[in-house]
Amino acid sequence: MVPYLKRKIDSSFGTDIYKTKKTSMAAYKELYFGSDYIIHFKCSGVINVVWVTMLYGFGLPILFPIAAFNFFNQYVCERITSAYMVKLPPALDDKLINFVLGKLKWAPLIFLMNGYWMLSNQ
Repeated sequence: MVPYLKRKIDSSFGTDIYKTKKTSMAAYKELYFGSDYIIHFKCSGVINVVWVTMLYGFGLPILFPIAAFNFFNQYVCERITSAYMVKLPPALDDKLINFVLGKLKWAPLIFLMNGYWMLSNQ
């Protein structure tokens, strides 16, 4: 809602997007075309949620529904954000995805080892 309101205030609540108070082309583009889509913060958030859930999930099973809700919420918010507020995401190769999957493949092993330790600890 905030970017939409900023655009309306800039165009004096009119319908012509070319009537603007911005004096530079960079400021106009920033307001009307959105900011850059930064994907590495999203990937680090996914890695963090998965690892925390797998590390402590055996002892705190409530973390699994919380993580599922987090992933659903993040999916919905990212779809809305990428559709209405940011520029098109850059064309990426599979290097970032392979890096994330490389980090996530050890999480089930940690889940099993930490779960065994939680069960066997007296």
